[in-house]
Amino acid sequence: MSSPVAAGADRRPSLSARILAGLAAGLATGLFFGHLAAALQPLADVYIRLMQMTVLPYLVLALVIGFGQLDGDVARRLAWRAAAMLAATWGLTCGVIAVLPLALPAAESASFFSHAMVEAHEPLSIPDIFFTANPFHSLSNAVVPAVVLFASTIGVALIGLPGREKALDTLRVLNAAVVRVTLFVVELTPYGVFALSAVAAGTLPAETFARLGAYFLAFAVAALLLAFVALPLLVAAVTPFRYREVVGIAGDALLTAFVANNAFIVLPILVERSKGLLERHGRLDPRSEMAADVLIPILFNFPNAGRLLTLLFVPFGAWLAGSPLGLAEHLRLFALGIPSYFAKAQVALPFLLDVLELPHDLFQLYLPTTIVTGKFDSMVTAMNLLAFALVGAAAAGGFLTLTRTRLAGALAATGVATVAGALLLRATLGLAIDTSYHQDEALRRMHAPRAAADVVVHRTLAAAGRPPAAGAAGLARVRERGRLRIGYDPGNVPFSFVNLDGELVGFDVELSIRLAAALGAHPEFVPITWPEVGRLLDEGVVDVVPGVWYRPYWFEQLRLSQPYLEGTMGIATLDPRRHEFARVEDLRGRRGLRIGVPLDADQVAASLERYFGGVSAVEAVPLPSAGPFFEGREPQLDGFLMPAEAAAAATLLHPRYTVVVPQPDPVRVPFAFGVARDAEGLAEAIDRWLVFVRSEGSLKAPYDYWVLGQGARDPRPRWSILRDVLGWGRRE
Repeated sequence: MSSPVAAGADRRPSLSARILAGLAAGLATGLFFGHLAAALQPLADVYIRLMQMTVLPYLVLALVIGFGQLDGDVARRLAWRAAAMLAATWGLTCGVIAVLPLALPAAESASFFSHAMVEAHEPLSIPDIFFTANPFHSLSNAVVPAVVLFASTIGVALIGLPGREKALDTLRVLNAAVVRVTLFVVELTPYGVFALSAVAAGTLPAETFARLGAYFLAFAVAALLLAFVALPLLVAAVTPFRYREVVGIAGDALLTAFVANNAFIVLPILVERSKGLLERHGRLDPRSEMAADVLIPILFNFPNAGRLLTLLFVPFGAWLAGSPLGLAEHLRLFALGIPSYFAKAQVALPFLLDVLELPHDLFQLYLPTTIVTGKFDSMVTAMNLLAFALVGAAAAGGFLTLTRTRLAGALAATGVATVAGALLLRATLGLAIDTSYHQDEALRRMHAPRAAADVVVHRTLAAAGRPPAAGAAGLARVRERGRLRIGYDPGNVPFSFVNLDGELVGFDVELSIRLAAALGAHPEFVPITWPEVGRLLDEGVVDVVPGVWYRPYWFEQLRLSQPYLEGTMGIATLDPRRHEFARVEDLRGRRGLRIGVPLDADQVAASLERYFGGVSAVEAVPLPSAGPFFEGREPQLDGFLMPAEAAAAATLLHPRYTVVVPQPDPVRVPFAFGVARDAEGLAEAIDRWLVFVRSEGSLKAPYDYWVLGQGARDPRPRWSILRDVLGWGRRE
């Protein structure tokens, strides 16, 4: 007769049901409390770390035990079967990735400046990823491929070694202890899922979903097709296990990997679930058990379906850039993408974007998408690893069944489901997703983060007139007049420009207002053109002009303050031509290029020398500003040489263009305040003020706000029921 405790335990909901309950409760909590749900982040972090705590020890023990108990012939057969399974998985994944982008409509894209635009791409380093001089360093830093290779070599070395069973028995006991700890932590999954989902639902900005909704939908459809159609059907086609059984045993592991955004932490669960299914079918023997133990941790480090699924971003990026990939480009993507994904996607994707001649600024869109897509690719990775274990166990145990009828049926069902998914995606995108371009509006709607009192802005130089005569000059004249007259370029985004409300805003504008306050004067802005800056300063029409480059061109015309910003010289060009300017070595071999330059070639001589090999290597076409180039009034130009910070903002207004910073070692350009040549006192006062603001770090906030584009984001707290429905904590 069963005890009451046992009966109660039998009536307890399954782990999958409890995880779903935790997920629902977390989503409800996040939606109710909004950004206040971030208080649960420490609980979410504790859960993730508990799950991670046993994974690497389990990985090492499982590999050493799994390989150590093999004989040489079995190890060789297992290697060939694993390669065949990888090839089948890659084929299924590539097929799904090739079909789904056909459902995407047309769109344009551009982004604010990012430091990633000027950083050299991290090279794909196989030695650093797979080979370690210090296994303990790899363990402590979670360099998983190196750990796997190290543990595998130890396990292989045990094959045929006298006395190995004694060592293996000890390791099996340790492994059982690790699995016991893991299973205990798994019981905490509903609580960890609750915290993770509450934080995500309460803090993820709505615009992240709105801007990339098409990609998220396509990624979700691809993930569902692979996790619940293609992979389980493949297993059912070649093994005795039924489709429903495969999906059923994967449920809690897939949910955990999805919510935790991490497939690595469910490796022990996947091994135990696969062994459980083998045992139910009477197929668990030393060979099949060994295959399950070994294949999951080994193949986790290879490009699996989940990891490769992020390749979908490349055709999505091509669609967003207005140049969808053709058949040849897809073949190149898969041929280069699969080996590239032995490293991280953050390494592989910039390389692939370059190879396929796509705008590099698209990579800036990829980074925030991982918040959402990482959950789906973790789920697919978990299912793929389970499929590896079951098919590998069937192969090792001698019950793998390869029949044309079953394989053809599985492939046909997968194909039909993929086409149906693409059609459904197309219909959904047509109804629900706004793919029109709005980044220009986001830039033009930017406002100053704080109101400044008594600011005068003249719209024309004539309206500004000449300031009242004063006996003093420089700083004394500013203080006597009580106003600091600041020259500004009204089209110099994001440094000085007029927003949709007719306000003069920008990084240089905010900095100049602060400078005026520090000098005890009121700011008065006067429009200027760059060729006249020296004369306007000498005649006292303006007292100071921000944004002047530290270049010999200006040294004889005005006095420069200390630099307040260091920019990077880039080349603005049409999106389809960006690859032509990506590398210095390629540029130096080009002839016949016509490059627009601001004001005079001498001002950018260092950039022309560094990028093109000198002024004589290209035809430099001086222009007063980059405006005519972006507006299409200078079609003969191949590009325009200018700071990448300004060029990136200009591409928001003109999304057909992109900015490229040739690598390696791009040219830096400092920005400073320009004053009249005889205004030594004013220059010294500005220098002292710049030293002060740099020391207190107050230049970072306006830089992030205007140059990096944080000011274009919605500053309001995340929508919540508590605040926006019940009105608690909302200021009227």
